[in-house]
Amino acid sequence: METILNVNIRNLIGTNNINKLKNQNKCPAILYSIENKSVPIELDEKEIFKLKFMKNIYLKKIFIILNKKKYLVKIKEIQRHVFKNNILHIDFLFIKQIY
Repeated sequence: METILNVNIRNLIGTNNINKLKNQNKCPAILYSIENKSVPIELDEKEIFKLKFMKNIYLKKIFIILNKKKYLVKIKEIQRHVFKNNILHIDFLFIKQIY
């Protein structure tokens, strides 16, 4: 079973904007190395729930859909809250564009 996440480009950058994003039940993330640049993205809480209970998550290939394009990515790093174990931020590493 493949994991597909729908993501959007994140226009708001900075600490205050990240807090606003979290209040909207969204999680900030970044997609490294699309055409040699990083792209700030955001995931909805429902999308994060797909990742929360996956085993060996760093070894899995994950597909994300961004601007109607499908990308194959891997998770580089996940930042979690120390006590609550909530996902605070995700770093994705670009592998290839599917379509």
